[in-house]
Amino acid sequence: MKWVFIVALCVILFGIHVSAAVTLAKTAKLAKNKFFRLAFYLIITDACLMIEYVWMVITMNINELSIDGPHQYHCIVMVHLSPAAILCSLLMTFCMCLHRLNATFTTPKIVLSALTSNIAIGLGFLFVHVYVLFRCVLELLSTRVPLPCDPLYNTQKSFLLFVDVPNAIFVSLIACCYIVVIWRIRKKQYLVMEIATLSEEQIKQQRKSSLRMRYNMITLGCIIVVTACSILPRTVYGLYINVSDNINPEIVRATNNLLLINPLVDPFIYIFRIKEIRSQFARRCFRSNKTMPTTMTTTQPATASTSAVPQT
Repeated sequence: MKWVFIVALCVILFGIHVSAAVTLAKTAKLAKNKFFRLAFYLIITDACLMIEYVWMVITMNINELSIDGPHQYHCIVMVHLSPAAILCSLLMTFCMCLHRLNATFTTPKIVLSALTSNIAIGLGFLFVHVYVLFRCVLELLSTRVPLPCDPLYNTQKSFLLFVDVPNAIFVSLIACCYIVVIWRIRKKQYLVMEIATLSEEQIKQQRKSSLRMRYNMITLGCIIVVTACSILPRTVYGLYINVSDNINPEIVRATNNLLLINPLVDPFIYIFRIKEIRSQFARRCFRSNKTMPTTMTTTQPATASTSAVPQT
């Protein structure tokens, strides 16, 4: 009954994602800070992945994998929707890198601002789902599709080229963009150190901006490392299978389950790395109702003292 544990874990993770999304939505910076808004979209995408993964795991374990039936159609849909959620998650992470890159320029670049706008994100979300669901429709109409509930279904070469190669490209773009951002931050710091005509107020603002940028880069770095550890093992092993023709079903299941690392760790990164979310959680956890008793005890002596004062 290992799958029951996976389902329970996904349900708990979904609750954590919803809680983190609600907490982030209540922060004052969500409407003003684009980095927070992209993090909010990433949390929503990971939460959707949890629901899709639960549906797929339940369908695959309560039905016979080698028998045709309606559950096979469910598996086809879920096996395609889950990669769509992963691609959207990578898209959000890439947009966060582009946003940090744009912040390294003194004057924001119009192209980078457009690529990280709400319209571009919405179009990217739509394109990813159209791209993945197009193949899903073709698979539903085809009569020669292998049994999709089998875990080996998503290791076939056509599936790897359609889904895993774009994942690897996204991870590479994210890593390259992150390296460029770090290089630009270093270069900017050296330029500031060489300028001796700055006032004390300008130096304080520069240090504050640099500290905020460094803090956001550490948060983004944690997300990128988790994303790479979650996605690349499945992609690398899938490519190895198609080269060597040696398939180990246990390794396939393990690499498929590794995809849960990303939505598993991301909410905790936001909770511990973003100050506003951390303070919101602390406020909820340590909220007390001590105000009512104190007001009751303070009002009673006040009325008594006023009645004891002689009237003039």
